[in-house]
Amino acid sequence: MSDQNGENGTCQKFGTWKQSYSFEAVVALSGYRNVVSTNSPPKIYIHDGPTDGAVVVNGMAEYLISENGLSDDESEKSRQILERLVALGDWAAVEIVERRHRDDERALSGYHQIKPRLTVPQMLILRFVRQNPGSALVAISAATGMASVEVGLAIDHLLENGILERLADGGKLTLSAAELRRYQNALTELKGGV
Repeated sequence: MSDQNGENGTCQKFGTWKQSYSFEAVVALSGYRNVVSTNSPPKIYIHDGPTDGAVVVNGMAEYLISENGLSDDESEKSRQILERLVALGDWAAVEIVERRHRDDERALSGYHQIKPRLTVPQMLILRFVRQNPGSALVAISAATGMASVEVGLAIDHLLENGILERLADGGKLTLSAAELRRYQNALTELKGGV
């Protein structure tokens, strides 16, 4: 089955294969980001039979992709091959395609334009203050398990960016009016009441 010298080969079950691709080349041509590294990437063969399939040769997966329905455009063809590899259960293709879909969803949702970007500790603090308005630094530190110094720095960032506000007594915190509106609007959207 392996394409040692670039010649066409045959497989009784799938037909004559016409072209072989390296996995890295398929990913590069697809325009997707390669988010995996593997010492033994799968081999991919395009064949003239009606169905896609996989065989294991010397412990390595070799994928046989039917030429039926593949685009003539190399970029589109590479994306189609990756989708078919996903359907055949190739873990590397799954990681690459799912990452691309997630990146596309984030781009459409405006995820990358959200400013400021919050760190995990800042998000934990924000969630705690949202659930417990009027909390003080000591209570936040105890609830999140973070050191008071780390909590203080994160709170300073959230205050500077208008996400949190200090109450009149100066020590207790609450969400800013703008952040509260943003949060309520997000909840409304999630519930389908846009």
